[in-house]
Amino acid sequence: MKEDILCVNLLIDGKTTVVPITIVYEQSNKEEIKNIHLEIKLGNHLYMSIPSDATEFAVTNLQKVLPSNISIACCQSCRHGNFCPYGNEDNEIFCLKGMTYNNKMDVCDIFSYTQNIVFGERKRQLLDFCIEYEPISDSNFTYNDWGLY
Repeated sequence: MKEDILCVNLLIDGKTTVVPITIVYEQSNKEEIKNIHLEIKLGNHLYMSIPSDATEFAVTNLQKVLPSNISIACCQSCRHGNFCPYGNEDNEIFCLKGMTYNNKMDVCDIFSYTQNIVFGERKRQLLDFCIEYEPISDSNFTYNDWGLY
């Protein structure tokens, strides 16, 4: 098992706080990781996600075990964070801030006709964070399954 520590943004009672998070995983070769789980210690409590072979699910699994007043603030939970509808790599999401999209077909069009822009400048990792962060809500379409699990 390998471990990495990242600083991750959390919304605790609506206030942004940066905390260390431990990513625990197995790596069979340079590109493939599996059995990923995340750990975070808040006060006297250690929260651990159930293991998954995809970073996406490790992050959502961690959110599930956190108290209701704590949310992970990251590209994966942001209304601008969209997965590629044609498939994506592990730990990959795209920021579509400033682009207009209202449904899956609009997102497909963006990825079909603007690949150079989308795949280059807008590629992010799931736990990245920026000042443009806005939580996913029902009032805006996001091609992302945050909150569905």
